[in-house]
Amino acid sequence: MSSAPLTIVVVGAGPGGTVMVDRLIANAPPGRRLEIHVVDPQPPGGGRTWRREQSELMWMNSQAVDVSLFTDTSVQMEGPIRPGPAIHEWAAEHGYDVTPATFPPRVIQNAYLSWCFEYIVTSAPPEVTVQVHRATAEALTEAGGRQRVWLDDGGEPLDADAVLLAQGYLDAAPGGVHQELADFADAHGLVYVPPNYVADLDLDMIPAGEPVILRGMGLAFIDTMVLLAQGRGGRFEPRPGGGYVYHPSGAEPIMYAGSRRGIPNHSKITYPELGAPLAEPRYFVPDAVTGLHEQHGPLDLPRHLWPLMAKELAHFYYHELFAAHPERVTLPWEKFLDRYDPLGWDDDERITLVEEAVPRREDRLDLSYLLSPLEGLRFDDAEDLQQWLRAYIVANVERHADPAHSADLGLYKGLLVMLGLILDVVNRGLLSARSQAEDLMEWFQGVFSYYASGPPPQRLLELEALSRAGIVRFLGGGVTVTADPEAGLFRACGTQVPGHVEARALIESRLPAASITRVQDPLLRGLYDSGSITEGVLTGPDGTTYRLGRLRVQNGRLVNAAGTVHPRRFALGHWVGQGFTIAGFARPHANAFPFRIADALARDLLSEIT
Repeated sequence: MSSAPLTIVVVGAGPGGTVMVDRLIANAPPGRRLEIHVVDPQPPGGGRTWRREQSELMWMNSQAVDVSLFTDTSVQMEGPIRPGPAIHEWAAEHGYDVTPATFPPRVIQNAYLSWCFEYIVTSAPPEVTVQVHRATAEALTEAGGRQRVWLDDGGEPLDADAVLLAQGYLDAAPGGVHQELADFADAHGLVYVPPNYVADLDLDMIPAGEPVILRGMGLAFIDTMVLLAQGRGGRFEPRPGGGYVYHPSGAEPIMYAGSRRGIPNHSKITYPELGAPLAEPRYFVPDAVTGLHEQHGPLDLPRHLWPLMAKELAHFYYHELFAAHPERVTLPWEKFLDRYDPLGWDDDERITLVEEAVPRREDRLDLSYLLSPLEGLRFDDAEDLQQWLRAYIVANVERHADPAHSADLGLYKGLLVMLGLILDVVNRGLLSARSQAEDLMEWFQGVFSYYASGPPPQRLLELEALSRAGIVRFLGGGVTVTADPEAGLFRACGTQVPGHVEARALIESRLPAASITRVQDPLLRGLYDSGSITEGVLTGPDGTTYRLGRLRVQNGRLVNAAGTVHPRRFALGHWVGQGFTIAGFARPHANAFPFRIADALARDLLSEIT
């Protein structure tokens, strides 16, 4: 065994960093010592997002059966498997009341992730050592070809053969309209909360009994809603026949909620398995997309890509419907597919075929309605909108709990597959300037989050109860927020009802967008200011450049402002571009994409330094 160990510094000890430590251990070169240094001010495993110090009212939006930090035999990768328990299996052995169907509180997820890190480290072979540094990485320099990481604990810097950045979610200084609204709030004595992580917010500044505008209706909205209601002493009581009744404490504000869609994210699907294995992609595949590019040149999202994507998503959906519920269709699957194959998404013949083969309207996939249920609707009275949305929420929860609608689960799993297919299109440079400007990956991840990464059903039923109690008031879709300097107030209105609301408090209830140019992490701030890292861009055929906000990498390696790829500096996580924006944990036995990316990156890193 060589006397000189290989040394790697991993910055970030959340789920992503933990999985990378596991993959580095799994792929460690035989006969060589490997030293891994893990740097994070938070305890390892949970990192910042999943830290212990947060309200127990904040839950995961995944069922326990869907969360594991360990690879299994389904993962198609070159590296060896290091198996371990999913969270519900671990919980059963450690005295937690968690079933496979539970949506665990984040504090329990923290306990699981902390255990995972310890297990991964202690099960490493003797030639691999892992040392944790509870500190913030402040700078990254180079000395004699070695990477040097400087920490804020006053100790000696860490010298390494390679550095991997895996900080996960990061803070960005407000910019653009958010800075303008913050300045307006300061000038008029108002409360403005820019996009942020809910666990980090001081919501005590939101006064009781007064209106507050919440812009955004995704997961951050759900967490904020719960903390401003139940977190202030309110109480939910089960209602006979289903749902809840909310008993206010009197300390709640009146929450006016709206967004671009005006609809909360879909309820998580809670029944277990599909009726048949997921169909293989058939239409939105590399050969078809390349053929379109050869025919039309650079491709456009609405004209070229969306029709193929929609047809593929419907293919996943109807494959499950035909397999699991043959009594509700009039054709054999093979015959349906033969007729479906040559038809375009917008062809009248496709619509006629679906109507013939799927008699019940509720069994047909209507993507336009699915993505924008409020589109085109108008209400004369705001209360009519409240009633419509309450009925919509209850129906959505009921549908996603009913295996009779398992075609929805086929669509959900198809969306997971589609993420990888879209990444291939982006990386092969087949997009037109227009599609690049829209940033296809960002757009589709938004669609995925809206449909497939919504809140636990209980949280949506609690939202419905808060609406009936008058604590939450829906603004609808197309929401715009303006600052009124004469009144010294924020004003918000949607497109479904006339009129507007005014408030002295405005919360941007969504996560901050990645922005390397405004990043506040000291390590990345210094690297960006020195030109050692740069923002990812896409360049259209006319030479126009579109900035993406995320860190530019090439095959996981950092790229500097001059376009040079650094061979010893790597990155993955939410703020990283080119498909390295992965989460650390994933569904077991599903050939999870995060594990495949992490394994390939670990092997690449190790091959670079050995």
